[in-house]
Order: sequence, then structure tokens, then C-alpha cells
Amino acid sequence: MLTGLPLLFLALQPSPGLMPVSTLLDCAREAEATLVAVHRAGGFEPGIAENSLSGLRRAAELGAAFAEVDLRETADGEIILMHDATLDRTTTGAGNVRDHTLAELQDLFLVDAAGHRTADHIPTLSEAFTVAREAGIYLELDLKGVSPARAAELAVTAGMESQSLIIVYDVADAGPVQAVSTEIGLSLPFTDHDAVLASELEFSSLLAWAGRGIPDAETEAFLTGLRIETAIHDFPAEADGTIDYALIDQRQVELLASNDPEAALRVFGRWEAYCRAH
Repeated sequence: MLTGLPLLFLALQPSPGLMPVSTLLDCAREAEATLVAVHRAGGFEPGIAENSLSGLRRAAELGAAFAEVDLRETADGEIILMHDATLDRTTTGAGNVRDHTLAELQDLFLVDAAGHRTADHIPTLSEAFTVAREAGIYLELDLKGVSPARAAELAVTAGMESQSLIIVYDVADAGPVQAVSTEIGLSLPFTDHDAVLASELEFSSLLAWAGRGIPDAETEAFLTGLRIETAIHDFPAEADGTIDYALIDQRQVELLASNDPEAALRVFGRWEAYCRAH
């Protein structure tokens, strides 16, 4: 549902309480709305590094429903936000993430997409949970070597299970998340429909990850019939300006992962326009 919302409405701040992630996704499906997830929680503006606390706050300020963050483990077993296995591209350091302790990593600074040093240090998942709770945004956790069960346990320990969605790539990794908590959302590819349908997964918290491009109408109707929402990206089309927001809306895609959230949110509007926080 394209909105054309006025800028005054877009400036509204998120409500302090958030509905469970499964309820949010159901709401988007029922309202025929497209929510926006900020890819890597930053990197889309000068001075805002990817996987940064500043990126989380900026994503929430813009009105994105989700910030997608990447999780990696340090040498001493702590979980930080970092996409790459090495430090070279996104920090003032160098070498493998896994070879450094948390204390060593937090002496470094993150850099923005142009390579300019920012004021942000490498954040822990715990810090990200705190900022997400304060800012009123859901977290989408992409696991770079962190076990699905551990990520789920950390979300539960932080009291953030209903505000988190974990990205997995097969049914075998989805089960351990739901064994910890069925309140946690799950992004799962439906490339093998039969395997998913034959599983014992709780469908209410599932999000079908379709990858790049818009699903055909038959696939989208099939998933809608199961009350399962759809997520996609089209980063190349965003980059060259050819992304078709109208078709995304027409096909009733519920979540768009975006590298250009400002443009996407100008079209689709803040998530609270459809699904009010309570």
C-alpha cells in the first residue's frame, strides 16, 4: 500500500512499546503494507557506519521497522556486530575478527562507506539490544558463524525475543531457534516448500526469504494462503535507480531489505502508519 505520507507524519517518533514481531508481520500482511529493514544497520549515509549504534538510531529515526545486523564471535567468546570476517574494510583495524578479544576490538573505530573514521566503536550485541529497545526498532540477526541456538538464547536473556528476528537458511537451523523460543521471528528461504511444510516449525513467526527480486504472483498467493509473509531485496536496482516500488507493493511483499532506506521510506512510510505500537 503506497502511502505518499506527508513529511510531517514521517517525523513522528516511535511509540515506546512494541508488539511481538509475529504480530507485526501479520499486521503488514493484513494491511497489505511493505515494511523496511535497513541492511547492515547503516552505511547508507556519510558518517554512519554499517553495524553501528548510530546506524540503529538513524534507522529508527527514519521509521524503518527492522535493522539487520551481522553477528560475529570474538576470540574471548563475546558477540559483536560485524559483517566481514576481517576488520580492514569497516574499522580502523586490520586482521581477523576472531583473532581479537572484545577489549582489543573496542579500542578501534568504525568507518563509513567512504572510509572516513566515525565516532562509533564496534558494538556488542548486548549494546545493540539496549539501543533497539530504547529507539523502538526490531532487530534482524544475520549469523556469521554464531549458532542459531546461541543467538536465540542471547535474545531471550536480554528480554528481546519478541523484538528479534533471526535469519536462517534451512529448516535444520530453524528448529534450534524455536526450541529456545517461538516468540523469535525466523527468516527462512522457501526454496524447498515441501521441507518447510513437512517440518514441525511454528509458522506464526516465519518470514519467507525470497532473495533478490519480486516473487511471482503464484508464489506470493501460496505464501499468503499459509499466512506467511515475504521478504526480498533488490540492492542492485536500488543502486542504479531502477527499483520498482509499485510492483513490490502490488505483489504484497511485506518486508524489503534496503540499502537506501530513505528512498524506500519516502514511498512506503513509517511502519507505525499501519501497525501502531502499544
